[in-house]
Amino acid sequence: MKHHFYLLLALIFLLSACNDTDTYAKKKELTVIRNLSSHQNFLHQEEAIQKETIPTPTLKEYTFTFEDLQGQTSTLKMKSDIYNFSNIQQPIVLITLFSTWCPPCRGQIPHLSNLQNKFKKQLFVVGALVHDDIKDKDLQKFLNAEKILFFVSKSQKENLKFANMITPKLKLTKEFPMPLMILFFKGKYFTHYEGAMPEEMIESDIEQLLVKINN
Repeated sequence: MKHHFYLLLALIFLLSACNDTDTYAKKKELTVIRNLSSHQNFLHQEEAIQKETIPTPTLKEYTFTFEDLQGQTSTLKMKSDIYNFSNIQQPIVLITLFSTWCPPCRGQIPHLSNLQNKFKKQLFVVGALVHDDIKDKDLQKFLNAEKILFFVSKSQKENLKFANMITPKLKLTKEFPMPLMILFFKGKYFTHYEGAMPEEMIESDIEQLLVKINN
């Protein structure tokens, strides 16, 4: 009788263990299903994000028209960091922001004329008049007296618009030192000079660019 009792206890224990195993297996299977479902949802979300169209930001284009006393114009189109001087053939362009009343500006003029005369085929100098109330007839007298050999833009509205655009790029304020000279090479900014600079320094930079052209 005692033997049968122990057999019964062993059978109950085995049945209980089987039930526990089945319950654990079911729980594990349910966990796997849930994890698989979560992973599939994540993949669907990731696919939806990848398919989502991200609008490309449009880069604003600026156009500046510099005009001299004879009505000749030089046009600059700027987009991002590309400067397109559409009707200038020379690969090197030097834009100088200056005023007729500014002593350092007047002191720089002969050196700019020398550079323009020396590098006619490779360099185009633009003198952009700013913060100056000089009349056209007086400007012509000034050009003659200073024997200026480079292009001088009288369009102060356009010149100032260019100044307001370029100075933040150079990390300068609107009260920038004059003359302010910006050197461009093949449509890209190369360097700039704040205030009067020795002719030899600017010429040295031009010579560096000429080496690139010849190579």
